[in-house]
Formats: sequence, C-alpha cells, structure tokens
Amino acid sequence: MSFRLSRAATSLVALSFAVAAYGCAAPPAESFEQGEDAIVDVQHTDVERQSIGNCWLYAHATWIESMHLSATAEKFDVSQSYWTYWHWFDQIAGSSWTTSISTGGNWDTANNIVKRYGLMPEADFVFADTTNEMSSRQKTALDAMNESLKSGALSTAEARRDRKIVRAELDRAWGLTDATKTMLDGVFGEDVSKTFASRSGAADASGTPILRAADFKVAYPSSPGAQASEHTLTDAMREWRQTYYSTRSGRATIQRVQRALHDAQPVIITWFVDFNALENRAGDLRGSFNKSTLDELGPGRQGGHMTVLEDYEATLESGELLKAGVTLDKSDPEQGAKLEQALAAGTSIKFLRVKNSWGAARPDRAFSPGMPGYHDLYMDYLNGPVKRCAQRDGETDTSNCTSETTPLQNFVLPPGY
Repeated sequence: MSFRLSRAATSLVALSFAVAAYGCAAPPAESFEQGEDAIVDVQHTDVERQSIGNCWLYAHATWIESMHLSATAEKFDVSQSYWTYWHWFDQIAGSSWTTSISTGGNWDTANNIVKRYGLMPEADFVFADTTNEMSSRQKTALDAMNESLKSGALSTAEARRDRKIVRAELDRAWGLTDATKTMLDGVFGEDVSKTFASRSGAADASGTPILRAADFKVAYPSSPGAQASEHTLTDAMREWRQTYYSTRSGRATIQRVQRALHDAQPVIITWFVDFNALENRAGDLRGSFNKSTLDELGPGRQGGHMTVLEDYEATLESGELLKAGVTLDKSDPEQGAKLEQALAAGTSIKFLRVKNSWGAARPDRAFSPGMPGYHDLYMDYLNGPVKRCAQRDGETDTSNCTSETTPLQNFVLPPGY
C-alpha cells in the first residue's frame, strides 16, 4: 500500500547502510546500464548503485533528497562521492595509525560529515558520477588510497599527520579537476583548517556549489498528522531520531513507523543482510528477503545495510489485505479509515518495502515486481533470529556461524513519531 496526503502524490524514498561502523553489504562491482524507474505512485529520486561499502551515505542522500523534493518540488542529486572523500580524510587525519580505509559508517557519522563539510550536487564534484547508475570512481579511489596507505605517500605515520599531504593524496586518488581542488582549498584550506562546524575561522563557501546544511531546504511534519512544513537540513539532523528495535516491543515500534509512512516521510531503516534470504526464483517471494528462503539455503554472504522505507503490506484484523503499491488517500474517508485500522495492535505487517542502493538494472539481483531497485523485507526475516557468521578478510565464513541476530536493528523517525 502507498499513502497520499492529498491528490498530489507525496515523496517516500529509500536508500542503504552499515551498523555501528562496519561496512555495508555492497554488491559486486560489475556494471549494467540504468533501467527505467517504474514507480508511479510517489515522488522519488532515482535509484543509484553503490560500488563500495558506503550504503549509509546513499541512504543519507536519499533521505535528504526526499525531504528537499517535498520542500521545493525539485530533484537535487547529492554527491555521495563528496561525502566519501571527507569521510576518508577524517579517518586518516584523525589517526596516524590508519593503514587502510574503512568504508563503514552510521547515521551519526553521516550527520557529522554534513555538519562539517556540507553537501554539493553530484555533477559539481565528480561529473562522471552523473553518467552512470554506479560510481566507478569511488572504487578506483578506494584502491588508490589503500595503496597509498600501504606503500605510497601515506605509508608513514608522519605523512598521515600532515593534513596537506592527506588532502593531496585524496585529490589524486579521486582524480579531481584543478578547479575542484582550488575550490576545496578556498573553502576549507589546503590543510582543512576550516569547516562549517568551526567555532572560529568557519568555512565560507560563497560563490561555490558547496552548501551548508543550514542553507539547504527540506520539509517534514513537526508532529504526527501535521502537514509538512519547511525546515533546514540542520533542523532535520537535530530533530530526527534513531529508534532501536526489539522483538518484544516490535509492534509498538512498527506502529510509529507506519504513522510516519502515512505522513509520507522517508523513514531510514538499518538491517542485517544475508544474501541467501533474497529470493531470486520465480514466484510470489521473488525480490524479497524472507526466512523460508534463508532456511532452505542456509547462511550466505552477510553484512550491515541501511536503506529508506517506501511502503509496507499488511493484513487488517478484519482479514482485509492492504497491498503494497496501491495508493490510499488520507483525505478520502473510506481510505483514511483503512489507514487508521492499519495502526491497530492486531494488524499483521507482512513486509516493509525499501528503496535500495544496489541499482535498478540488476539482472543478477531480483527486485520487487515492477519496482526496479526496490526490495520487500518480510517480517519473518526481520524478526529472525538468523545465524550470524564470522567475517574473515571481508568475506563471510559460513562454516563458523555460532551466534544469532535479529536482522531489524533501528529506524530514523521524524520528531514526535
């Protein structure tokens, strides 16, 4: 089921992430041409595809893009590469012991990057990112930086303490143009002596495409059921809150999530991925993560993930099925009543639908029928428990699965929900 506040379709979007600070469940690096986005019931930004384990930044970007779309009716294509650049800078400059790049992060990490360095359009940082669904530049930059840390210019602690050298190596690895390097130098300094969060000597991005969070318009309700009103991104990062999930209080938490979705809000969800739970075969479960498929196949490749909710499917206490993808208008008395019934304690949630950062054109990865790039997360999988396996050199050791976990970990909700 989808949700409409009025005749105009509203924007619910979705994305991708990591728990604590371990890497996301990133897809393989082969590329496919971008497919057409077939979703017609809500406004949204295009599905994109991560090439490294930074799904949490893709999730953050789509969350921001969705709220900006609600505020301005304009699509803004955020550069995840710009944030990734600064994530790596903070890692290396923050600790001379860093000898390899960690691509993992979380909600707080993303917020801190935006507070310090703002955001900018994708086309103005690495233009090549705009020409394909997946950023190949992120993968080549990661390889180049790890080589630099291993045996190149950043292989000594002394070099890693020199912020100018770190910046120069990042510029080289990312293949930044001279104009872009000069812009970053002008705003933040060659040694990054200034940021937007500095108490003294604050960065000044005037005349550049770099935007402060305080100057970026978004819209969301200030309380459940209210109309979305204009805020700044700074407000959103302060007012939206993480809510942790447990199976004991699960229904109450999901009710809060439902209310936010009914008000067309792009709720972020953090969850644990086992790729053997993804059904690729023909049938009703195709494109979904579900427990029966996982039980049949056993543990597979695993990792943390962060996406944004698009929809859900539920059975009411009366037995009526509210199907995902069928838009319900809150202003219509009958349809609005069904949305209220969906909040009842006895409603059974079948699955949550997410917009992912694994790409829309993926012949190797099934998605929700008719919705390229979107996947259904069945509650039997999200509630688990599922086996959690050891990780060795970035790979899942399926012979060593001695612990269990509840895949659904947390949500990020608007104020008051």
